Order: sequence, then C-alpha cells, then structure tokens
Amino acid sequence: MRRLLSISAMLLALAACTPGGPIYFGPPRIVLEGEIQVFEEQRPIPNAEVCVFGTDTLCVASDQQGIYRAGMSEGMLLEGASLTVRFRAQGLPTALAELEGLVAGDITRVDCAISNRLTLSERPVTCLPVQR
Repeated sequence: MRRLLSISAMLLALAACTPGGPIYFGPPRIVLEGEIQVFEEQRPIPNAEVCVFGTDTLCVASDQQGIYRAGMSEGMLLEGASLTVRFRAQGLPTALAELEGLVAGDITRVDCAISNRLTLSERPVTCLPVQR
C-alpha cells in the first residue's frame, strides 16, 4: 500500500510540473485563447490549426466548437513582446493575427473569423471579427 501511495504521489508531481497540468509552478506563461469561425456563416471551425510563431513555434488544434488555447513560456516572445498567430483550415485561406505588447501572466483573447469567399491571392489574409 505504501509503495502504491509513493507511485501515485510521484505521478501527481510529474503532472503538476508539466505546463498546462493541473498545478503549474514556474515562470510566467503567455496564454492565448479564442474562437475560430467561418465569417459568412458564423459557424465554428473544428480542428483548425492554430500556430503561434515567436522565437519558437507552437501549434494546437481547435476543438469541435472552434475554441483553442495555447500556452507558452515568456521566452518565446519576439523583441517588443510580439507574436504572429496563423490560422489554417481546409478549404479556407490562411489567416494571420499580429500581436504586440503581450504580458506574461495574462490571458490574451485572439478570435479569428475567416471568409470563405474565393480569393486568388496565395498570401495570408487578416482575421475578421468573430460574430457573437
């Protein structure tokens, strides 16, 4: 029984030391969260790829309601506390959001609506406002 308790305590300690785990003790983190939707239809985009570019790259997927959450270390920020967020979904143009002045420890909301209208440009578009 004692051995089982020590193994359980060790597993809980490992989970607590993992960023995004139930308990996190460490340097301040940058957290981005938001919603992704098709602009014209005001419907969520499930499984969209959301990539955050700074000194490193972090990619997450939105859930079935088009909601995503990405957490990273403060060291990922570029000079001027800036990041670029890229949103991609099958059949839609790639969209970008540029963020500046981010503060570690805060949660920053970055919503992105992507138009499904045909475009001949291969360049990424700017995120449109999400309708609520």
